[in-house]
Amino acid sequence: MNRAKTIGLAALVGIVAIAAGMLLSRALLDRSGGPTLAKATLIDPARPLPPMAFIDEQGKPFGQEQLRGHWSILFFGFTSCPDVCPTTLALLAQVEKKLADMPTEQRPHIVLVSVDPKRDTPERLAQYVKSFSPTFTGITGEQNAIHEFALKMGVPVAISEQPGGNYTVDHSAAIFLVDPNGALRALSSTPHEVPIIAEDYRAIVAAYPPST
Repeated sequence: MNRAKTIGLAALVGIVAIAAGMLLSRALLDRSGGPTLAKATLIDPARPLPPMAFIDEQGKPFGQEQLRGHWSILFFGFTSCPDVCPTTLALLAQVEKKLADMPTEQRPHIVLVSVDPKRDTPERLAQYVKSFSPTFTGITGEQNAIHEFALKMGVPVAISEQPGGNYTVDHSAAIFLVDPNGALRALSSTPHEVPIIAEDYRAIVAAYPPST
């Protein structure tokens, strides 16, 4: 079994474990009177993110510290993606607009985590993410580190070779909500819908103010 397939299989195993934990968290939360969500799966208590030491589209260091002090939405994708990534990023740009009436400190920062760091240089990421919204951030890094981070987040990533020496990257289209403490607070799987994402986001932010 090659490394790409191994990564994909291991990630799928991780997803099963994470999903089971999140279902338990949701059941416990429901009993404790937490927010009622339309679709997103709440994680309570929030789960610390795996270690991350990447760079953003400006070439500046990006780690847990850059996720603290505000809410963030993480999405894993890559600039050469033909369909899922541009569709999801366009949708998240609509979500951002729909939440524009919220106080600045409560609005989400949208972050694209590249699963194709070999091709996704900071310059390429900058051109790509800013075409969806000037506020979007793209992050990249060493391939092994990126894939390890994705694996620990429960995101399956597999490189598929194509004729002519080209390749594509298969990955999950889930989106992850990170709280101001830099911890994973919720996630939402496909199919994504702008009104539902926005509705769940508002409910979660209201339930977990900064003081908590």
